[in-house]
Amino acid sequence: MKQYKKNYELKNAARDRLEGKYKGAISIMFLSFVISWFARLVVNSVANSTMRSVYAMSGSVSAARAVTIVFDVVLLAANILLGVMNAGIALYFLNIACGQQPFTRDLFYGFKNDSKKALVVSAAVTLCNTVCLGPGQYLSQNLLNTRDAKWMLPALLATAVGLCVYVPISLGLAMSFFLMLDFPEKSGKETLKLCWRLMKGNRKRLFLLELSFLPLMLLCLLSFGIGFLWLEPFMQMTYTYFFLDLMNPA
Repeated sequence: MKQYKKNYELKNAARDRLEGKYKGAISIMFLSFVISWFARLVVNSVANSTMRSVYAMSGSVSAARAVTIVFDVVLLAANILLGVMNAGIALYFLNIACGQQPFTRDLFYGFKNDSKKALVVSAAVTLCNTVCLGPGQYLSQNLLNTRDAKWMLPALLATAVGLCVYVPISLGLAMSFFLMLDFPEKSGKETLKLCWRLMKGNRKRLFLLELSFLPLMLLCLLSFGIGFLWLEPFMQMTYTYFFLDLMNPA
């Protein structure tokens, strides 16, 4: 019978391994955040500017909405491309866990090596997020914009249903970027299938591990988000040890 480590054991191992390495770990997570934030800011700014220009010239709401749809597709493509950085983040923390020298340039590994595979994995993860959570986000945004109570029930229902679908699927794909590094001979599709198979019976373990970080997340919010600089590397290191434990249980 496989003997997996307890959540506290994974966290203790992650904390010990990060000792003296937090500076680099924080740097790569912060760099990833800044790149993603700036790219999305540019796309949203161009979209809003274009939409206003189209509406001013044509006076047509439908034309402005068509522009919005086009930029939504562009933003989706940008999110898939940005998601490739997760392969580099996985590599960085795997190097730390395995006693190898990590480098900040590891962040761009997925763009230089196995780029096709990284794009396939990123697309699967991003589309899961968009399809499952997108409707709820769209309806919630309408509720905030219009302040019309008629949007409240649809927004709540879409969000609830989306989460019920999203959680098991996202857990089933959660280790995909680690697996693409561990099995370089497999294609992106094969990596996703392997991850789905390996996570059967382990989704609950990962879900409970993620829930265990909630108290720390609340404390980070009370620190105006500054605490996330420490928490994000700690969480990523813990997920790395979850993967290693998944592949080599005691």
